[in-house]
Parts: sequence; structure tokens; C-alpha cells
Amino acid sequence: MKSNKKFLTLLVLLVLVFSVFGVGCINQNYSTDTTSKTTTKSSPTQSLQGQKTETTTSKAKYPITITDFAGRTVTIEKPPERVIVLTSYWAEILCILGIQDKIVGIGKYIPYDPYLPDDVKKRPVVGSSFKGLNWETVASLNPDLIIVDWYGGKYKDAETIKKAEELGIPVIALSAKSVEDNIKVVELLGKVFGKKEKAEELASWMKEKLDEVNKITSQIPVDRKKNVLLISAPKDVGGPITVYAKGSAWASIVEFVGAHNLAFDKEFDTQWPKLDLEKIIAYWGDKADVIIVTSFSQDKLEKAVNDIKNDPRWREIKAVKEGHVYGILAGSKGFLDWGPRIVVGVYQMAGLIYPEYYPEWKLIAKELLENFYGIKYEAPVTVMDSMGRKVTFEKVPERVIVLSSYWAEVMYCLGVADKIVGIDKYTPKNQFLLESVKEKPQVGSTYKKGINWETVAGLNPDLIIMGRWKGSFTSGEQDVIEKSKELGFKVLAFGIPDSNVTGTKMPYENIRIIRVLGKVFDKERRAEELASFLEKYYNEALDIASKIPADKKKNVLIVYGSSIVGKYATGAIGISYKGSAYAETAELVGAHNVAFDYNFSTQYPKLDLEKLIAYFGDKTDVLIVVDWDPDRLNEAVEKIKSDPAWQEIKAVKEGNVVGILVSSWRKDATALYGPRFITGIYAFGHAIYPEYYPDWKPIYEELLKKFYGMEG
Repeated sequence: MKSNKKFLTLLVLLVLVFSVFGVGCINQNYSTDTTSKTTTKSSPTQSLQGQKTETTTSKAKYPITITDFAGRTVTIEKPPERVIVLTSYWAEILCILGIQDKIVGIGKYIPYDPYLPDDVKKRPVVGSSFKGLNWETVASLNPDLIIVDWYGGKYKDAETIKKAEELGIPVIALSAKSVEDNIKVVELLGKVFGKKEKAEELASWMKEKLDEVNKITSQIPVDRKKNVLLISAPKDVGGPITVYAKGSAWASIVEFVGAHNLAFDKEFDTQWPKLDLEKIIAYWGDKADVIIVTSFSQDKLEKAVNDIKNDPRWREIKAVKEGHVYGILAGSKGFLDWGPRIVVGVYQMAGLIYPEYYPEWKLIAKELLENFYGIKYEAPVTVMDSMGRKVTFEKVPERVIVLSSYWAEVMYCLGVADKIVGIDKYTPKNQFLLESVKEKPQVGSTYKKGINWETVAGLNPDLIIMGRWKGSFTSGEQDVIEKSKELGFKVLAFGIPDSNVTGTKMPYENIRIIRVLGKVFDKERRAEELASFLEKYYNEALDIASKIPADKKKNVLIVYGSSIVGKYATGAIGISYKGSAYAETAELVGAHNVAFDYNFSTQYPKLDLEKLIAYFGDKTDVLIVVDWDPDRLNEAVEKIKSDPAWQEIKAVKEGNVVGILVSSWRKDATALYGPRFITGIYAFGHAIYPEYYPDWKPIYEELLKKFYGMEG
């Protein structure tokens, strides 16, 4: 009877443990199959495990009586020697205190915590509150203390404590309804295990960092205070969407860093209400300055943020329209979690809301991990290029070959152009880059003659960045991928995306590329500043397009000037089709690209004039001619206007032929790739709808001044 009673009690105990494993957010699904965004060069096993295991100090006097977070008075008669800890964040504190050798049993999800020593993660798992506990295992471990989470008895925590008390096993219930509660947990555990000195060292560091937050908060002017909406990454961006409201520890961080959590303005019956998108728009659409999305999965997080940014319905919300939607990885794979790592999470959130006031969070992470966890912090990152290829970087690249000046411009804007050691044959023409960049060794091109791999090898790059343009470039681009793999060089291909993988199309892909390069070069803040600037004007263009009346919508055809006049003209006229930035931009600004009415096998189909007229002659309201050579562009436009054969096309007959100079290197031209892509959008918009779109040049001048440090 006695053993059965003990078995039953211990069973209930572990049920509590994992029902509360939600890491401050019970309603989110904890994902264990994601790749850690922050990993370590030396494993926690080599660090925390390698630290000297401390014995309980002789200064600690037992019995010790404490009040836990359930308001219970708990007496610890002697130093705990056999501890079961059911959640990873409290296990991390025990390891920092140097008493990991006292952990004899763990919760089901502790083995997935990258911050814990391997030997701790290999301790016997006693089950979970979702699928039940192996009480035979619990009993065999003969624990003298169990550490659980406390959720006010809402789940099975109260029942677990009651059963443990019946078995005579001391239980400490811990919780964190606020950031500061995590400090109290550290101090409490230091007292219980006789490690007050080490606990105070960690607690003091946490207090110091949070005091700095309070100091910064006091300096934020009232008129600069931002309204924030904190949500969980939804499966469907149409809803339901979980919002962090009053009572949520993470929700309180928004207020803690000096902003206002809009969800606090409403009364809900839970701290994690689920709302449909229409209700979110109605409640906060015109108020939200920033939206922060959280998820336990990096992949789900990135998808949710991208979907929100590109969903027309969400653009009714101010933060989305202005380009201020951000993501934070939560749980044991990130820093937004209970335990000591929450301090870093605070700085992460603060930096997204107020980048102009708060220091870079990675500095705080480095301090915490290296000083207390004994982990070398280098934070490898994994990114996706436009081909959908995932590439992981263990450290920031220092020797980069760039095969497209568009992406060299991004590096220049991010302040990392000094890392460029090699360029393609066309980059020296670029009028936006420093002479020191344009004088770098040339390695050839992905077009026609290809790459000089002997020169590439001599430069010993740790990254090659190339354009991804498809068409006649495809074979050269594939050669770079294959040869680089053979030689062991990392490659990122940026340009026309595989949309089914990246979730983006041109021209928005340009914004994603800027953010990706920000991660690669550890310049996320600068990249976000540039991306948000471009996203604001991008969304304004979409807003203009959405307001153009249906009866005013125009049919557009885009042709390449180089196929009409000059040495490349063969009689077949090149047109812009699906996938091309030119073609997609025409649709983006509210027009209809008539080429989309047909099924072509390439993004750059060529038709003779007779067929062009047969397909599009009576449909085309505006004919746009694009070219990178101003003389050839003018010549092509004049030929179209003066040649009687072209008069069969409606736009030509009505005088609606417009030439747009688009170049990767000219200062007097627009672009559709790289940071200057925004000029192309407004140039196309103004050419088609001059009554709706402003001229592109003021935006261009603002871009150059802010991010290129030059005048237009």
C-alpha cells in the first residue's frame, strides 16, 4: 500500500511538470525539430560540464524555510542531493550554480535545450504531463526535491504538489509572471542549495542589465513612445491569431522596455486571447506602430513574418504598412524564455522597438553565455538564397567575391564593402561604389565567357555572392554553384526567386535579400533600417495601386530596347514575362501586363513584330521600352514612334510609348534590383499612371542621402 501510494503521488507530480512546460506561453506548440539559431563553437558539455562542481557550502544552515511562487511555505531539512527538475530554464540555473551533479531526473523536453551540458540532458527522463509519467522511474530515482512550474493550479500543478506532499517529497513551485521574477528564482535556488554567493553574482548581473533598461526607458520622450502588438506566429495569417495580453510575462516586456502593449487596452478572459484578423484590425489597425511575432520554430517564425508582410489584408495595419513587423525566436532555442536568458530576450525586443535607444542584444548574449554558461558565443546563422538553398555560416564572412554590383551596393549600404576581395567584370562601371571596390581583382562573369576559377582560388573567398537572373545566365550560374561546391566555397545566389520556396516574388525579394545579408554580416540593425525604409515606400505603392478604379486600369506591354535597335537586334522583339522584375512591377503598380495572358516557356520570350501585333496590338494601352543604354533607349523609342508598322499597336497609335532607363550602374537611371529597386517601382507607376504615382526622383535622392552617403 505504501509503495503504491508513493508511486501514485510521483505520477501526478510529473504530470504537472510538463503541462507547464509552455515557457511562458502555454498555448504555443513547443517545437523540438528546429535548428537552433544560436549555437556554440564549444558545446555546453565542454563548458558548464567542465566547470568545477561545487559542494554545498558549509556556511548554509539547514533546515531552510522558503516561500515558493505558489505561496507555499517549504522547509528543506538538509542540502538536496537528488533533484528532479522538469523544465530546462530552471535546470540552466542549477548548472550555473555548479550543482548539475545533483540532478538525477529531468523532464521530457530538457534534452533539447542547447544551453545545457550533455551529461545533464542524458539523465533519466521521467515523462511529461501531456502523455503521462513513468512513476516507476521517478520512484527509482529516490528524489529529495522536485522543482516544478506553477500556474496557479490552472493545470495539474496544484494536484501534483498535493500528491508529492503526501509522499513526503519536498516540492518547490517556480514561476515568472514578470521579468524580475526570474531574478527572484535565482536567489531562491541559491538559498535552497546553499549557493547564495554564486546566485548573487548571476542575480546582480541580471539586475544591472534590467536597471539599464529602466534608465533607457526613462529617457524615451513621451511623443516617441510606440504602440506594440505582440502575437504568436499563426498557422494561417487570416486567423485565429494569439495575442499576448495582460497576465503574460512576455506581454509585460513590451511595457517594461518603454513601449505600450495595445492588448492591455482590452479586457480578455485569458492572457492569450485568440482573435480573427478583422478584429485585430478593428481594435488596433490604426494604432500599432510595431508588430512582434514569436515562435518556437525559426522556420515557422520566418514564414509567418513574411506572410504577414505580403498579405494585402494585413496592410490595413499601420505597422505592416510602414514596414515594422519583426520576429523573435522563443523557447529553449532562443532567448525569449524563462530563466537567465530572458534578460537577452528583453534587449532583443527592446532593440526591435527602439533601435535608436538600445544597444545590440548580441553583446548582452555574449556576456551571459560566456561569463555564466561558459559557452563561446558566435551565433552561426542559416539563411536562404533566392534559389531556395539554405546556407549556414559559422562566422561572419571576411573575404567575399561579388558577381553582381547590385549586391555589392547592399554590402556598401551595410558598411561591409571592405570585405569584398573580388568582383565580376561589370562592377567597375558601377557609379555608386567606392573606387577601392571597383579596383578589386576581376574574376569574370556568369554570362558568356564565365568565371576564371584560378583567380577565384587565389583570392581564397569564404563567400561568393552572385546574381540569379535565369535565361541566358542559367548555365553560368549553375557552373558557379557546382564549381564552388567542388572547391569548398559557400555561395549565395540572389535575384529572381524560386517563389514556391522563398515565399516571395520580385521586386519584394530585394527587401528579403537585404535582411538576409544583414544576418550574414551581423549587420541586422542597419539592414532593417534600409529594409524598413524601402518597405514603407513599397507598401505605399501597393496602397496607391489598390485605390486605382477598375475602369482606369491599364494594359501594359514591356519590350527591351536592345532587341529593337543596335547590335543585339535580330528582328525578334524581347518582351518581359512572369518572373521578370519588369513584368511583376507592372502588375504591382496596378496595371495588367498583357503578356501574362499567354503561356510562354521563358521569362524573356521573343516574338516578331507581326506576332507581337497579333497578340497585343489592340489591347496595349501603354508600351514601355526598357534599356540600360540611354542612347539605345532613345533610338528604340523613336523607331517605335516613327515606324508605320508599329502603329498597329494601340499604345503607339495613341502616343503612349514610354522609355525607362534601367541600369545596374548608372546614376541617372532607375533599377529593379538591389536597394534602388524602389526607383523602378515608382518610375513604372508614374509612367503608367502619372495622375496617381509621384515621380521617382525625390525617393531616389532620399535613399542615396540616407544609405549611400551621396547626392543624386
